[in-house]
Amino acid sequence: MLDILASRHLPELRRLAEGRLLVAFDYDGCLAPLARTPQGAHMRPGTKRLLAALAERYPVAVVSGRAWKDAAAFVSGACATVVGNHGFEHGCAREVPRATVARVRRWVGALEAALEGVDGYFIEDKVSTLSIHYGLKRQWRRVEEAVHAAAAGLDGARLVHGKHVLNCVPASFPNKGDAVRRLLKETGSAQAIFCGDDVTDEDVFALGPPRVEGVRVGPGASKARWRLRSQEDMDALLSTLLELRAPARAGRRAAGQR
Repeated sequence: MLDILASRHLPELRRLAEGRLLVAFDYDGCLAPLARTPQGAHMRPGTKRLLAALAERYPVAVVSGRAWKDAAAFVSGACATVVGNHGFEHGCAREVPRATVARVRRWVGALEAALEGVDGYFIEDKVSTLSIHYGLKRQWRRVEEAVHAAAAGLDGARLVHGKHVLNCVPASFPNKGDAVRRLLKETGSAQAIFCGDDVTDEDVFALGPPRVEGVRVGPGASKARWRLRSQEDMDALLSTLLELRAPARAGRRAAGQR
């Protein structure tokens, strides 16, 4: 992968910025530091200011595995377009079909029964999907094994691995790649830059150039073409994208991009 902040790649970033470009992000571990608790972490104030400024010059979206209402609360005032639940809640909270609610409740019951006696996990019930967090204690490998074994038997679930979390999503639901394809169409963008740090973001990275320039945040193998060395470097990337599109130019292009 290529270091997206290396000076030798600035001309390519400039070319992207001059076109009809969507800029999209995962939230946890990307716009905000990873937190040890399922509740997540807030963006640094500087990051939030930069994101708000970026949204005045580009179409900007956050595509998260969190429920829409939770992701929207984190980016309130800085980003107008939020996609939650891996693409199921596109731009707003969405009523979940009763059958899906009932199925997810059955998943919770099955998991609690299978994991009886296991300590160090937490089930986040997001109504339409659920996430099993297991990195809550220092000794978590055995908990991970137990969680994965329990989830493997869930009927109709697509399992999406993350960092110390296993997401259980109805197999019929969209993924983040589907969400970004829809955002490209809605914004009239020819290309997208998408930044993510987790396995759930690989569905976007797999779309690949020329439609999607993927940016892997942090270490690890990935289908992304680009890498940002750490979450702490996100402000530098946001600043670079801002500098590459002057406000006057953004104003002239706004009608064609939003």
